[in-house]
Amino acid sequence: MGMNFVYVKSGCFIMGCEGNNPNCYMDEKPPVKKCVKGFWISETEVPLKLWWQFVKSTHYRPAKKDLWGCEDTAKPMFKQTPEDPVVCISWLDAQAFINWLREKTKLPIDLPTEIQWEYACKKGKSETVPANYWSGFGGRSQNDPFRYTSPVKALPPNKLGLYGMMGNVWEMMKEKGLIKGCGWESKRKLLRCSVKMRVSPERSYDTIGFRLVINQPSP
Repeated sequence: MGMNFVYVKSGCFIMGCEGNNPNCYMDEKPPVKKCVKGFWISETEVPLKLWWQFVKSTHYRPAKKDLWGCEDTAKPMFKQTPEDPVVCISWLDAQAFINWLREKTKLPIDLPTEIQWEYACKKGKSETVPANYWSGFGGRSQNDPFRYTSPVKALPPNKLGLYGMMGNVWEMMKEKGLIKGCGWESKRKLLRCSVKMRVSPERSYDTIGFRLVINQPSP
């Protein structure tokens, strides 16, 4: 498959924005207890090189293009390396990629649900590790040397061994149009596991990518 996965054990957690953080939005409240069955989640966001394997294998072309900040599908207006996360694809494009990968691997691969993603984010203490976020119009700072996207393993992983759960690119959820994790254009104060936004599932942005889950128990 070309990607590594980490097993996240079953457990319960508090979903939503905890404490009295004044930056929290209404859709992060109230915090509620949720329990999750164990699942596998990819170490990183899907890199550009794997997307191009999919395109080469299937000759995929989107039926419709609605591009924001993009020259074309999977092609932002800034340079990327093959190790950067694929962006400028829509939720519908991601579904086509997942269907290809399911057929290729015979595994129950999917996008993470919001609950799965936030559980992995919080269990890994993702808010405590360095992230690629908005560093002003110069685009770089001592804590964030990247102006746009960064290679998927450029910064240290969280406590579970997951890279880029905060910053770099927003990540698509299984719930259509829902994204979490913040991106290279996000301000530091937004980097919370509970933050989320909604976008059109037909629209492609230069700030949104995705990672994968495999919904099966640990062997």
